[in-house]
Amino acid sequence: MDEIQPSTIMGRRQKIALGIGIALLILFSGPRLDSDLGNEWIVGDERALIIAHRGGADIFPENTMIAFEGAAMIGVDMIEMDFQLTSDNRLITMHDDTVDRTTNGTGLVIDMTLEELLDLDASAKFSNLTGGNPWNESHLPPVTIEEVLDRFIDSPHRLSLEIKNEGDAGAISAEIISQEVKNRSMQERVEVGSFHIDSIHAFREISGGEIATSGVESEIRKCILIPMLQLDRWWLDPGPASVLQIPTEGGGFNLATEGVVNRAHQHGQAVQYWTINDKEMMEHLIDIGADGIMTDNPILLRQAISDAGYDLPQPWT
Repeated sequence: MDEIQPSTIMGRRQKIALGIGIALLILFSGPRLDSDLGNEWIVGDERALIIAHRGGADIFPENTMIAFEGAAMIGVDMIEMDFQLTSDNRLITMHDDTVDRTTNGTGLVIDMTLEELLDLDASAKFSNLTGGNPWNESHLPPVTIEEVLDRFIDSPHRLSLEIKNEGDAGAISAEIISQEVKNRSMQERVEVGSFHIDSIHAFREISGGEIATSGVESEIRKCILIPMLQLDRWWLDPGPASVLQIPTEGGGFNLATEGVVNRAHQHGQAVQYWTINDKEMMEHLIDIGADGIMTDNPILLRQAISDAGYDLPQPWT
């Protein structure tokens, strides 16, 4: 047997070490994959978007045209609203499954026709921050999706639409939203979300990936925890979860950090926080580079944005 020279042994060891090093490099430094449409919702060096939650529920009767128009007149970038399906397969703006909390009626939305719902007063139980109701007995009905889109088709605003139904009703809602948005060529100005994974999956399939969607809870958990563990470099693909709409805390974690925002941006995901009505937290989220802040009080958020030295969106009528 020929004698193996020390230099040969060292050469083999170096090759093995080099191979292991290359394998580890591939394992932990793979390509960063972007979400499908999230880059269009990242604000970059600009300020956070002012998002009027339900149209500004501390100031106006939520999910009414008065709220949506009022938020626009105050000056916001984006208006958030909720949609429920009626018994005759129409979509109206309503957060709850029932009409009891916000209107002068009772019952499930899904059991009522559009005509019955439009007879209700969605301002009946409203109370603003001072305990008043300037719209008392004025009869403000909920709004159809067609009315909302037609009203804001020529505005500068983006819209955040939430599907409240699940199952078959959620799929019907998804189809209506997709069709109505596409009919008006508003795809780039709309993001759609839902807490129901079946509803958001249905929307993504029906819309053909042309409209940005926010992640559901399981997607958000994955897109936050995996980057926290530094495992995202080699296998995380956010896919259609283009926007992370999240609270400031969740699962025992502080989510209102620059790290959360920056890691999301590395995967082409925008981060929008809900529902922020405290000025100190608003200022913090502005400071860490949040892409959007959802609030019931857009007047207070405008003040926080102004105090941070940013220009404000112009009022629109």
